[in-house]
Formats: sequence, C-alpha cells, structure tokens
Amino acid sequence: MHLDSERTEIRDAVRDFAAKRLASGYLTRAKSSTFPWGLHREIAELGIYGLLAGADHNPLEREDFVAAGLAVEELAYADFNVANIAIPVMLMSTLIRQHADPALVAEWLPRLVSGDTFVGFALTEPETGSDAANIRTVARATGDGYVLDGEKTSVTMLGNAEALVVVARTVRDGTDVGVSAFLVPLDTPGIARSVVPDTGWGILGRGVLHLDQVRIPARNLLGTEGRGFSRVLNGFDFTRPLLALTGIGTAQAAIDETAEYVRNRTAFGAPLAKFEGVSFPLAEHLTHLEAARLICYSALEGRTLGLPHTAEAAMSKWYGPLVASAAVKECLLLHGNYGYSQELPFEQRLRDVMSVEIADGTAQIQKIIIVREKYGKDFVPYNKK
Repeated sequence: MHLDSERTEIRDAVRDFAAKRLASGYLTRAKSSTFPWGLHREIAELGIYGLLAGADHNPLEREDFVAAGLAVEELAYADFNVANIAIPVMLMSTLIRQHADPALVAEWLPRLVSGDTFVGFALTEPETGSDAANIRTVARATGDGYVLDGEKTSVTMLGNAEALVVVARTVRDGTDVGVSAFLVPLDTPGIARSVVPDTGWGILGRGVLHLDQVRIPARNLLGTEGRGFSRVLNGFDFTRPLLALTGIGTAQAAIDETAEYVRNRTAFGAPLAKFEGVSFPLAEHLTHLEAARLICYSALEGRTLGLPHTAEAAMSKWYGPLVASAAVKECLLLHGNYGYSQELPFEQRLRDVMSVEIADGTAQIQKIIIVREKYGKDFVPYNKK
C-alpha cells in the first residue's frame, strides 16, 4: 500500500482530531444511547464524509478507498462506535450519488456529508439475514410510485436517521421483477419503529422497522427497478474492509495500552513485560493484526484501482474481526481483575468489536464468498442468484 501525501494528510488530520476530541470520551459515549451530533459534524468538517461522495464534496482529487480506510482506522483507534458512524455515511453517499434521481441527490447528499442528517440502511429481516436475496418486504408499483409493506430488523441508527435506503422485492402488474432499493424518509405515513437493546454500539442504536402501506414517489427508486440487490452487494465490497478496520484500530489501541501497562506493572520482582508469557502473546496479536490490516488495504486499493477485490473484501471481513476480538480479549486478561472492570475500556471494546463479526455478513458467509470467487460456483451451497 502506497501512502502518498494526500493519504498521509488525511490519516494525520484524523489521528490528531481523534486523539484530542474522541479518545478520552470513548467509554462515556459507549455507555450512552445519545447520538453525538456535535462530534458528527466536527468529523464532517475534516472532509472524510465526502471522500466517496463525488467531486463536489471530495477533498481529494480522486475517489480513494484507501484514504477512507485510513480515516476509519484512526477514528476506531480512539472510539470504535464513532468510527462506525462514518461507514454508513460513506455507503449511503455512494449509493445516492450514483443511483438517485438528481433532485434527491441535491436534497440529501450535501446534508449527509456535512453531518446535518443521517441516512440508514434497511436490508436484514427477521427471517432473512445473510440470505438477503430472499427478502420478503414488498414494494408494489403503482401509477405514480410504490407502496411498501414488510419488516426490517437490525437497522443501525434507526432512532437518529432521517431516512433509510430500504431494499424490497418489487412487484409490477402482479409480476416479481426483482429486488430494488428505495430512499424512504422516516416521516412517511405508515412507518413504525422499535428499539433493539444491544450489548454494544450504544450511540448508534439498532431497531426494527415496520412498513405498512408506505407510499413513496417513483423518483425515490435508486437506480434501475429490479437491480437494487446488485448495487447493495457492490457496496459491501468496500464496507467490509472498512468494518474490519474498525475492529483492527480498536484492537491496536488495546494492545498499545496493554504494552504500557505491563511495562510498569511488576510481579516477582520484575516488570510483566520481561516475561515471555506476556510479551509473546502481544507479539502474536500484533502480527495477526498487521496481516489483517494488509488484507483490508489490499481490498481497498483494488477498489480504488477498479480491480477485482470481492474475495479480498470477504477475507478482510472474516479475518479482521476474528483477530481483533482475540487481541482485545487477551489485553483484558493481561490486565487481570482491572481489565474485567467497567472502569477500564477493555470489556466495552470486546463487546463492541464482536459486533463486526456479525455485521455485513457472518464469518461463514465470508468463507463461502472467498471460495466462490476463487474456485467458482461448485463451492457454493446454494444456487447463486
């Protein structure tokens, strides 16, 4: 991975901001359910929400997914949850910019990248998680738009979003024409929301969305009718390494803090750092994290250059959260009873980081994608849609 001056500038600016504005408040925010709109707008002022939002909003001369990864990892080093606020902004800005009606782009994109609004994503359903091609939410075409009915669960930021991109099976004249994506304002009649209590991700918040005869105009269709699923899957190829980097950045912070702790903590007349039972696990986790980090940036570099990267994205999403969770757990244990206390951030980090082992597809799904991409559909346990 090559870090040119622009990438280095983005990384250093976010690192400085995160150290000064985020790190000390991570644990307090993590135990809260209040969305930090002020910090959200401050991060927007750094320009990183515009990195994938097109020339009018991008502080760089080109779309650079590696720069987005560097920004997300630096945010996560200070605050895992704040870093995960950034990723939906990047995904939604891409989907809206590339596929929305020009009037919708003008209405939503500037406010999205400035941090003045939030657009969430509604894909998962109670009976349909990773098998997202078989969603049951229906959008019936009418003369002037669509009527949506169904239920979505695990909708991140549902309580604070102003609109959602909703993925629904589309029916026109009684015929199923495939899966489409729609921009749905949450003040539309027929929408109800309920909260899902989580063990982490507190400031993001997840919820259940109920759609009952929700009418939206035709212009709220994103892209071509019946092609929404492929658009969404394409976005996962960059959100997966970004998600993995939130775990990696958080785990790196835990290791760095643990190294300082064992340097100063003594046992049997010597600092803990002198004992191989302490130093060797740190060396192992550092190595695993660096390997995972390189896979993430390989996928993001491939995305930037327009090269195939679906397999690498799946590798990063499986391996990154796996090694990040293991590293944070090790750091908790190396702090002994202090690490298990809620006064230190390790137990919270562990609960937070484990979430990215689930989001955007479980480890099992990632492994299916990896072998499918490398060896073909003979290795897929279902009919590829």
